[in-house]
Amino acid sequence: GVWRAVPLGAGSGRDTFDLGTLEGLYTPAARARMTALSAEDDPTMRCVPPAFPRAAMLGHRIQIIQSPGFVFVFTEAYPVFRIIPTTGRPHTEDQYLYPTYMGDSTARWEGDTLVVDVISFNGEGWLAGPQDRPTNASTGIWLSSGALHVVERWRRVDADTLEYQARVEDPTMLTLPWETPTVTFTRQSVDRIEEVMCRPEDGPATYLARLG
Repeated sequence: GVWRAVPLGAGSGRDTFDLGTLEGLYTPAARARMTALSAEDDPTMRCVPPAFPRAAMLGHRIQIIQSPGFVFVFTEAYPVFRIIPTTGRPHTEDQYLYPTYMGDSTARWEGDTLVVDVISFNGEGWLAGPQDRPTNASTGIWLSSGALHVVERWRRVDADTLEYQARVEDPTMLTLPWETPTVTFTRQSVDRIEEVMCRPEDGPATYLARLG
């Protein structure tokens, strides 16, 4: 089906994705790197697709297709797909494994919950966006590294409700794991997602202006 969640994030006195906790977990070395960056360095401002869990907090639609042994997750903004084996098989063999924006996924069922283990990220994605600032001192910079490891839990509550939650580990950037709040997706009354266009030639300033 096609699913959508309420946008989550931090700012204006609210923190609906527990980013205040995440911000407090960055190492001193990561913080030093973050001070040299700005909102224009957010990879999505260059049309790089956000990985999960960030993709779950943005409020854009996703589409899920399930077949024996696989789940396919398609995101509307920016258009990208994930092919997730659901048989519990190991990750891709090291000789064929290379870092990507979405990482390498494998999954298993624990009762009615699909547990997805994701590794082999390229370290270019952010965990949230520049507009997400839990405090007045927040930089809006949310780096990750190639050591990022995400464990997702997808659970279908009923015909129209899907829950998502993730545990994030990144020993290069974070002192401890960070767990997202539960994100609730609701079924949409359409049968497919559309393509949300992003043009790198428009530049970061264009997309930051749209964010307000």
